[in-house]
Amino acid sequence: MKKPEQDKFFIQSINRALTIVDAISKSKDKGLTLTEISERVDLHISTVYRILQNLIAWNYVKEDEDGGYILGFELITLGNAAKNNIGLQNLAHSYLIELGNMTGETIYLAIFDEINNSVMYVDKIDNKGNIKLAAGIGTRNQIHSTANGKVLVSGFTDEKIKSMLEHTGMHANTPFTITDPEKFLDEIRLVRDRGYAIDNLENEAGVRCVAAPIYDYRKKVVGSVSISGVESNVTIEAIENKLKPMLLSTTGNISKELGYRKS
Repeated sequence: MKKPEQDKFFIQSINRALTIVDAISKSKDKGLTLTEISERVDLHISTVYRILQNLIAWNYVKEDEDGGYILGFELITLGNAAKNNIGLQNLAHSYLIELGNMTGETIYLAIFDEINNSVMYVDKIDNKGNIKLAAGIGTRNQIHSTANGKVLVSGFTDEKIKSMLEHTGMHANTPFTITDPEKFLDEIRLVRDRGYAIDNLENEAGVRCVAAPIYDYRKKVVGSVSISGVESNVTIEAIENKLKPMLLSTTGNISKELGYRKS
């Protein structure tokens, strides 16, 4: 997100460079032409070109054979360094692998992105079948339509949740997505009461998820773990009788590692 120009620490050239990197990252693997970048970041082509040359020198951006600009390999190094610095991800990873082995489903570790008011996935264990869920490490998702989102905001006040929803909106991803703020708050109260959340085909057609919170020593929700799979595998009955106990055991163990104690 761009730093506001009125901020006393605002540096225009750095802000522009990061805005260009962000724009290229959202083009996925096809890259962007110079003109496309110029249009997306609302800067003159000559300005964009000069910044790109500096980014290329650092290998943060590279020009492909078709003349498009894509992210450079140096960002992989930076990404891996950032990943290794995420304490929660490092601590939780072995537990996620174990949970994936036990369930055979896709496991996500998520945190709350305070800047974008969204879910961010910081680790993922793919399922053992042929069906691969699209969301990957580093991607974001909506609060209101995901089990992880419900869990991550469950520690917030109702007023704060309402304010976030006003900002993000409540887009209907499927016919089952909750799009009414009051109904969503009812769902959050249920999450607080039972200690886990269900995405009942609300975010992606044919996919059901169950998530539970990770607490730290302050008894604060600092992350969530989810089990996701096709609706024929992850049934409500399977959640209640099989998956929920495994999930709560996993999040409980991770929370203990972070110093969480119930009493």
